[in-house]
Amino acid sequence: MRPGPLVAFLILVAAAGVLLFSFSGATVPHVTVGQAKGLRGKTVQVPGRIDKRTVQFRVVRNQPELRFEITDLQGGKERMTIVYQKPRPENFHNATSVEAIGRYEDGVFVANTLLVKCPSKYQGQAE
Repeated sequence: MRPGPLVAFLILVAAAGVLLFSFSGATVPHVTVGQAKGLRGKTVQVPGRIDKRTVQFRVVRNQPELRFEITDLQGGKERMTIVYQKPRPENFHNATSVEAIGRYEDGVFVANTLLVKCPSKYQGQAE
């Protein structure tokens, strides 16, 4: 047997293994508000409805801070405070819900990423 095809096969298997290993850390579990509170310090993605009455944007020590509360999507009984220390997302004022990616620490969810969900402009229109 010639070593060329065997070496090529081994390189392909090794490359596939490296790809699978590197992508396995890229996924973040999608959890509820209640579950996120129980997974302290673990990076998770949490969907929720924005409570517009709680939205505060200010600058703390020369760093922007957006702070607001969300309620769970399954009835709105669970609440959680989100802290996002980056500039406010562009469409945040129109958003009705959000997907926050980050960690629950010290009684608040510190978000690294906010994915805002705005109502569709096509919602409720007849075809």
